[in-house]
Amino acid sequence: MRKRWLAVALVLVVGVAGYLGAQAYSSHVFERELARAVAEANADGRFRVERDVGERGWFHSQGRIALSPAGEGGDWRLVLPFDARHGLLHTRLGGALQIRLASDAGEPRALFGDVLASAEPRWTATLDHFERHGEAHVTLADFELATPGGRLAFTGAELDLSGRLGDLRLTGQVAPLRLTQGDRQLIAGPLFIDSRYRFDAHGDYYHQRNELILDSLEYRDPRRAPLTLDTLRYIDETRLEQDLQVAMSLSLQQARAAGQPLLAGNLELVLERLDGEAVRELIGELQALLEKHGDAIASLDVAERRALLARLEPAILATLAESPRLTLETLNLSSAMFGVDMRGHGELTFDGTDSQALEIADLAQAATRDPWRERLDGRLNAYDVPPLLLMQLGLPLDTRQLTLSVTDGELRLNGRELPELPL
Repeated sequence: MRKRWLAVALVLVVGVAGYLGAQAYSSHVFERELARAVAEANADGRFRVERDVGERGWFHSQGRIALSPAGEGGDWRLVLPFDARHGLLHTRLGGALQIRLASDAGEPRALFGDVLASAEPRWTATLDHFERHGEAHVTLADFELATPGGRLAFTGAELDLSGRLGDLRLTGQVAPLRLTQGDRQLIAGPLFIDSRYRFDAHGDYYHQRNELILDSLEYRDPRRAPLTLDTLRYIDETRLEQDLQVAMSLSLQQARAAGQPLLAGNLELVLERLDGEAVRELIGELQALLEKHGDAIASLDVAERRALLARLEPAILATLAESPRLTLETLNLSSAMFGVDMRGHGELTFDGTDSQALEIADLAQAATRDPWRERLDGRLNAYDVPPLLLMQLGLPLDTRQLTLSVTDGELRLNGRELPELPL
């Protein structure tokens, strides 16, 4: 019997020791990853990140993270007080989000509390120690803000961030906003957000997709019929690998006046074949200039701006080497009220051969734009064009297809030469 109890006690001791060891390791992983994140953010050079340690333990930690622009004269500071509770597999955190703004009086002002009559945003997060995956939730309280001649009412928002370094997703919902000026009102929302960011540590790959859906936008004026836009959706997608590709789409389910259907449509554009390596070099040059000049860029004189453009010009021209192409994949407009059901598509290409021979300064004067204009070629086709537009263009009312073409910079409409491009 004594041996049995000794074995049970030994198992309990080993179990407790293992649990405490795992708990100690869990808190160690949290501290290690937090320290690494702070160090990497500081090494990036764009921000200064500090951590104040209030309490550090196996089961519970407290502290504060502060982030501000690098260099002197930063006009804002983000502070995240946190309370962390460590588990064997996860650490759960929570706290407030504080934004402090510089003021002429010298004492910083709190954005939430001083500038806005609103409670501080609250946040919670869960970090997985072994998969290095995390989730965070942020809640913003409602507030009202005086504007010139009116008031803006913000009714709250919730945001969620999840993923791991190199693959992050942001989703959320912003409750309706109401802007009031006298007896007129603009009501927008709710707004739904869905964004994803994927990238590698070396900058060779970057992919970002953003989707915004505005459920409703309504304008009310007692002197006019109310105007409402239903389900306005915007999507953009940026991919940087060997080249830079940017796609954008915009759609409107329905515009209504006094409740009656007015207009619906959608548009899809794609820009591609911008040289990827040149884009990375240009981004690096821009970051270096921002770090050097900061907000002072806006106050540079003409000579200084020309000097900056001369520095950036080789990288800008290099992005054109692969002959960029802008494609209008879809254009649809329909309106039963106006008898419109128009469709269109097309593309425009810029010949980037020997692009370094160009000079950006030539774009400033109409007399020197020919080297740029002559590199443009493309075509836009539109079908079922409204009669009113045909009349304005001087075309027969029975015209079914409208073709706008650009050849070596010369513009033609259904074969008829038009005045030169404004470019």
